[in-house]
Amino acid sequence: MGFFEAYGLVVLVLLVMVSALWAISVPLKNASIIDLFWGPLFVAIAWVLLPAADALHAKPYLITLLVSIWGLRLASHLVARNLGHGEDPRYRKWRQQGGDNWWLVSYYRVFLLQAGIAAVVATPLVAAHLRPETFNALNLLGVAVWAAGFLFELVADVQLSQFKADPDNRGRILDSGLWGRSRHPNYFGDSLQWWGLGLVAVTPETWWALLGPIAMTAFFLSLSNDILESGMKQRHPKYAAYITNTPKFFPRLVSRS
Repeated sequence: MGFFEAYGLVVLVLLVMVSALWAISVPLKNASIIDLFWGPLFVAIAWVLLPAADALHAKPYLITLLVSIWGLRLASHLVARNLGHGEDPRYRKWRQQGGDNWWLVSYYRVFLLQAGIAAVVATPLVAAHLRPETFNALNLLGVAVWAAGFLFELVADVQLSQFKADPDNRGRILDSGLWGRSRHPNYFGDSLQWWGLGLVAVTPETWWALLGPIAMTAFFLSLSNDILESGMKQRHPKYAAYITNTPKFFPRLVSRS
């Protein structure tokens, strides 16, 4: 399987899935369902590519396993957190601004846009299938990096869920645990997992496998954080102080005294 054939499959999977999700979102009036399926998009890509893998090489199977664990855990977390709460405020705002044609505009502004981002992020999945025979110390390091990121994101999500479940914390800012070291430790852990996947897949010939982790990290550092923090500033007056005392993305190594 060549590069263009592999990426043709990636694009086809993404178009089918986001188009189906968009068709479901229109009668539901909930474009934010795309967020619940962000992880499963990559799980589907990995499993569609897998039949083309050489059974003698472990790398395609390993990366499929790792991305499946990442994607399904993320999806289950988002479903448990968001299901039954209606459309996310960000998408609701866009719906109000989009007027009567939002049902159509949302197809390319939300669903096709995320498909395009996913196509770039998916470079490690494609690379693992194009050079499956190479497995060296750097690829093995990638497994360790992925595991560290998985644990980091899992702990951050558990800490936040437990904090929100306590009625006494209503209106408060979580500034302890991993959330005292980074304002977005879950995003840092997610990014770290993708760097792990990139390292698992990369070879001298498939250096572009690292474009996916770079894109994911850039997305977290800019658009996603800025949108979230803008809303947090409006809802929580004390969030400005939290911003001053806590790094945005990369965790501080030494706890505050």
